[in-house]
Parts: sequence; structure tokens; C-alpha cells
Amino acid sequence: MKHPVVIVCAGGGGVGKTTASAAFALALAKSGYRALIVSIDPARRLADAMGVELGTQARELSIDSGNGQLFGLMPDPEDALRTFVEFLFAEEPEALARLLDNRLYRALEAAVPGIHEVATISLTWRAITEHEVDAVVIDTAPSRNAVDFITYPKRLAKLLGGRAVGWMAAIGKRTSVAPEEDKMGRVEQLLVRALGPVARDVAGLFSEMARVRKRFILLNEHTSDLLLRPETRYYPVASPTAAARDDVDYLIKKLAKLDIAPRALILNSAFVPERDWVHVLEESGETTPSIDDVLSTLNDERATRNRAASRITEAFSKRYPSLPQLRLPFVESVEPRSIVHTLSQSFDIAALLER
Repeated sequence: MKHPVVIVCAGGGGVGKTTASAAFALALAKSGYRALIVSIDPARRLADAMGVELGTQARELSIDSGNGQLFGLMPDPEDALRTFVEFLFAEEPEALARLLDNRLYRALEAAVPGIHEVATISLTWRAITEHEVDAVVIDTAPSRNAVDFITYPKRLAKLLGGRAVGWMAAIGKRTSVAPEEDKMGRVEQLLVRALGPVARDVAGLFSEMARVRKRFILLNEHTSDLLLRPETRYYPVASPTAAARDDVDYLIKKLAKLDIAPRALILNSAFVPERDWVHVLEESGETTPSIDDVLSTLNDERATRNRAASRITEAFSKRYPSLPQLRLPFVESVEPRSIVHTLSQSFDIAALLER
């Protein structure tokens, strides 16, 4: 299978990352790609940005113009793992029933950090294969730690491929009815005694996972390859604030530790376009004092926003002189979908993918 173009957008909260990600995906679709926009953000802002209901199954979205297609995927944190496990155990219905009844699994489903990210990325691979997607945009969680999930699939594949899983699965078989310590080695006996009442749940969980280990490892290798291959493109997203600037600095350092260099910086609200209707009023010669006050306020606001944006863009240029900046305009709209469609016009897909 040919790998799709993979784009990962990461940034702190409140910088417009989800809107920029959706606009990027829409621009890809308008350029002829079969694109998929995926959100790992538990706040589920992507549905608002696209103006539609999204869930664990990828669905096709309207792009209004262009000859490509756009699909959206936004798994709910409360059922992402369940959907992924059902997909993983599709050919093992009895094992699936036992797993879902396992107390340790139920605890993992509700509480373990990173589970939502792992399930979402794995479901992304399913959507890629089902819809023959050739471009993917991943909207990460709004956090400085948003890129931590990049290494999860590889680490899980290594864990599930290790000898410990087979060993625990063997214990699971011997404790499926009642612990039979006379048939266990000394280390196994000590483990069962230390875990106490949950020993059977722990061993049972590994026993069921061992049934689909090969499929799980293969799936995680695919998703790890999507995120870590040299062709995958990472785009930090910022807005004209000092906090956003600091978040980008932190993310770039984190990516560097993974030997990943960002392709470009996406800067939201980097400038305020001139308002044509303001010029019409100013040149009409028939304004009132109240209208003049409003026009003056609007012009002052535009100048203030542009100065703030210029300071941030100059700061980034000094810090990262070789990092291109994609400067998106400030869009005056209360309709998120309208903002996405407007911003999509700022993405020169051919030029971006040449880098």
C-alpha cells in the first residue's frame, strides 16, 4: 500500500490549531487529494470547525469545490478504545467478550493516559485503508505534551512483541479457573501472590491480547511508520501571543529529540486584511460622527493586531531563520466553518508539499 502524505499540526491551547488543521485538510481536498482530517483533541473542537457531527467512524464531508474528497474522524474519548478493541478482535468474538468483562481492561478503558491517542491513531490507519486516503492531517491535543503520542505505537508494538506477553498469557491459561501454584514456577507463584485477587484479571488480559498480538503489532508498526517516517510533515501552530511563542519553542525542542524538524510554522491571525467596506464608508463623505468613531476604532484595532503579529513573526524569524512561516489572516466571522473555508485559500498545497 502506498503511504499517504501525513501532516501533524501541534500547538498550545487557544492558538486556532484545530481551525488551521481543518483548513489545511480542506485545501488538500480542493487540490484533488482524498484527504482525511483526524482530531485527537478530547475537547472535540473539530466538529464545530467543520459544522458537522463527527465520530469514531470516518465520514465524508462537503468541500463545496475542487475534485478531491474530504473525510473526518474524531473518536470520542469515552468509546475510542472500545471501538479499537472491537476492530482488533473482529475475528475473535468470544475472546472479545471475555476481554470486555475483564476488570483490569475496564480500568484501562476509563483511566490510563494516552489510551485515547493510541486508539485514535490506530483507527486512523483503519480509515486510511477503508477510504483509500492519500493525505492525512492530524490535529493533536492542545498541549505542550501533544507530540508525546508519536512514540506510543512503536513502544506498544515492542511491548506486545516481547517475551513478557507470552509469559503472562501462559499464566493466564493456568489461572483461568483457579490459580494452580503447583504447576507454576517460583517467579510465577510470587507474582500471583503479590497481585492477589487481581492476578487472574492481569493474566487474563494478557492472555486475550496474546490472541491478537500479531495483528496488534502489525497495526502499531503501520501507525508508527505513519508518524515517524522521514516524509511525515510536522507543523507547529501559533498565534500572536508570548505564551504561544513559548509553546512552539518547547514543541520544536521536543521534536528535535525525536530527530524531527518542522517543515514550516503556521501562524494564525498573523495579519488583519484591509476591510473594503471601511474604505467605502471613509470615501463616501456622508458619514456621521458616530460612524467616524467606529471607523477610527476599527483602524486602531487593526493596527494594534498587526503590530502584535509583527513582533511575534520577527521573534520567530530570529529564533528559526530557516523555518518557513505560513501566515494566516485574522478572519472576522462567528461561523467556524466559514473561517475554515476562508483560511483554506491561504494554503498553497503544491508549494507546501514540495518542501
